[in-house]
Amino acid sequence: MQNEASERLAALERLLAVCPADVLARSELATVLEQLDMHDEALFHWKTVLEFDPNSLKAREGVIRCRNRTGRPVQSEM
Repeated sequence: MQNEASERLAALERLLAVCPADVLARSELATVLEQLDMHDEALFHWKTVLEFDPNSLKAREGVIRCRNRTGRPVQSEM
């Protein structure tokens, strides 16, 4: 599972290097990062998704999950 997630992570990062505005790829990357317990990195990507799509419920939920895991206040900067 870990190796598969790492491979998917690398593929998504390559995709985003070419097309940084790909919201679906960025959402998937954030999800993979959460699975790898990389919550600070996932938080960055969820917040970026919200910049492109402020109404994304999936991204808002991701931000809350990551902030809870990192101990950051949920209300700040959302």
